[in-house]
Amino acid sequence: MNCLEAQSKIVAFIEDKLEDGEVLEFVRHIRSCENCAEELEIYYTLLVGMKQLDEDRILPVNFKQQMEDKLNQSYKHIQNRRKLTGSSLVLIVVLVSFLGFLGYQSYQQSLYLQEQANIKAQQSESYYYDYFGAAMFHPEDYTPFRLSEHIEETDEDVQYSYYQRLHQYIIKHEGERDVE
Repeated sequence: MNCLEAQSKIVAFIEDKLEDGEVLEFVRHIRSCENCAEELEIYYTLLVGMKQLDEDRILPVNFKQQMEDKLNQSYKHIQNRRKLTGSSLVLIVVLVSFLGFLGYQSYQQSLYLQEQANIKAQQSESYYYDYFGAAMFHPEDYTPFRLSEHIEETDEDVQYSYYQRLHQYIIKHEGERDVE
């Protein structure tokens, strides 16, 4: 900002009508330019003094200190707002990155589990096919085996438990199993 622009914005600064970016540039220029600082002090004393006289208020003795306080307060306010905006932006970027990372990890986990299920299915088909042959994949070719139909009751008076009947069946048909 040059001196002409700064001097044209003095009244707007005193009346708090400048945008945040303009206030920041204005205060920086006033701090670096003695001529514009003197011009601001003159305008500030005149405008604020006239306003306070119109309102029948007691005039402060030190307008310069009051003007310096306004400059400092305006500059700090804009700086704090920028820091807050910057911090908020960084926080949003970190949050979006974190959520993206979690989403990516979830996606990778689902792909991994799906691939493991495919591998397991392929391995089990191959394993069982080699072990049982093609018969495993045609269950309609087999009749269900019911053990109770093959176990005979020998003694009507004696009640055998299921395990005792199973044991008798195994002993009776042990020779047949070895042949196959």
